[in-house]
Formats: sequence, C-alpha cells, structure tokens
Amino acid sequence: MPLLKRQLRLAAIVILTPVIFLLGCQSKLIYYPNPYRAEYEMMLRDAKGVRVRFTTSQGAQTAFYIPPRVTTPGLPPTIWLCFCGNGSLALDWLHFTDVWDERFAYLLIDYPSYGDCAGKPTPWRIRESSKAAFAALAQHLGTTGQELQPRSVVLGHSLGCAAALMAADDLNLRHGVLVSPFTSMTDMGRIVLGWPLCYLNLHRFDNRQTLNRVSSQEGAQIVIFHGAEDEVIPVRMGRELALAHTQTVIFHEVPNAHHNDILSLVKGRIGSAMAAVVAQAAP
Repeated sequence: MPLLKRQLRLAAIVILTPVIFLLGCQSKLIYYPNPYRAEYEMMLRDAKGVRVRFTTSQGAQTAFYIPPRVTTPGLPPTIWLCFCGNGSLALDWLHFTDVWDERFAYLLIDYPSYGDCAGKPTPWRIRESSKAAFAALAQHLGTTGQELQPRSVVLGHSLGCAAALMAADDLNLRHGVLVSPFTSMTDMGRIVLGWPLCYLNLHRFDNRQTLNRVSSQEGAQIVIFHGAEDEVIPVRMGRELALAHTQTVIFHEVPNAHHNDILSLVKGRIGSAMAAVVAQAAP
C-alpha cells in the first residue's frame, strides 16, 4: 500500500505540475510586451503624431493619433484603428503608413503593459483599452464617438487581428484588414501544447465567433492576408476564417511570406486593400 500511495502521489505531481505552470505563467507565454526606445519619439514627431492619453482599470494608457498627410477640412474621412502583433508596438505601424493613402488617419493602440501602457493584458482588458482609446480620440478631435464611427475601420496583425475584431464588434464597425489571423487561442494552444493542455487557456480569444458577429452586419467586408509559409499561425487558419464567410471576406494567400515578414513584403498590396475597403464602405 505505501508503494501504491507513492506511485499515485508521483503520478499526481507529474500531471499537476504542467497544469499549475500553465495556469500561473500563461500570460508570459502569450504576451511579449516591450517598452519604447528613444528612436520612436523621432518617428512620432516625423509623422506629426500626438499622444492620446486615457485611463482604464489598468491605470494610465497611451495611444497615438497620426493625422492625414494631407490637410482636409473637418474630421479625417477615414481613421484606421491599428493593432500590432505580439512582440510589436503600436508605433511600429509607422514603418508602413507613409506608403498608404495620404488621406488616412490612424489611431495606433497598444495593449496594457505594452509601450507606455500600465497593467496586464487579457482579452477583456484589451477590449476595455480599445473602447477607451476610441472615446479619448473623439474627445481629442472635439467630436463624439458617434461621429467617428462611420469613418472608422480596423487593421490588425497576428494577435492584433483578435484585438481589431473585438474593437469592430464593440464599436459596430464593419470593415477592416487582417494580416495573419488565428482561429482561436485554444487552437493555437493545441499546436503548441497539444490536447488536452490547450483547454487550460484562460485568454480565450476566439476570432471565429467575433468574425461571425462582425460579418453579420449589413455591408460588412473584411480582407485577410496570410503568408503561405507562416511558421507561427498556419495559413489554414486564415483560410478557414475566410471560407466561413465567403460573402464578406476576401482572402489573399501570399506565397513565400512568413509570419514576421509579410507586412514588409506586401505593404503595397495591403495599402491597396485598405483603399478598396474604404471605397466599399463609402455611402
């Protein structure tokens, strides 16, 4: 009997150790926040951008407003709400915005703990930040969220695709561009950890469900780009999301593109898709 007890105790330790580790360290396995370096200040200044400060349950947050490169009277005709991939920062979008339509404005949104933002990220907290950033931008521009809503569209890469879809869902936005989206974080966990550990996921981003809601809106249109050689998020995930919404989602598989180089490889095509989405969204 003592031997059986020791064997059962050992088996429990073997089983519970990875469970406890995953539950306790899950955030560190999912999110890779970085601080801003000095060169980002120059990038922001060159883009004539301004900080948009606001507060959430996580404390002080900072997003960035980038005005159109051409001055137009009144509010900008189009504002892209941009969400970066994991390990990136909101201002990394500035590497690409200068080749996109000069009439576009941008709200670049970091997640809690990323950049100049306090707190810890979770799906709910990212949603909270997105809504608060949008409201803060409306205040900065001297208008209301209701006035900005028809001018706003979403753009996301990787983890940012989930954030972009959640923002579209929360703000009733119907149009956007997604680059390298996953189907769900649980599906990603199945790739990395296998079954059944993938179901220990506490950060339940689910792009299937969110895209279902966004696509159900009248006139919705989403464009997806996904690298054929994506080694992080398999291209089959982007393809699956598109095939579930053939009336509202346009899918582009990019040959020879990987997870981290796709934005640079097809930034011109992404810009063209953004312009087409905006044209389709126009009344």
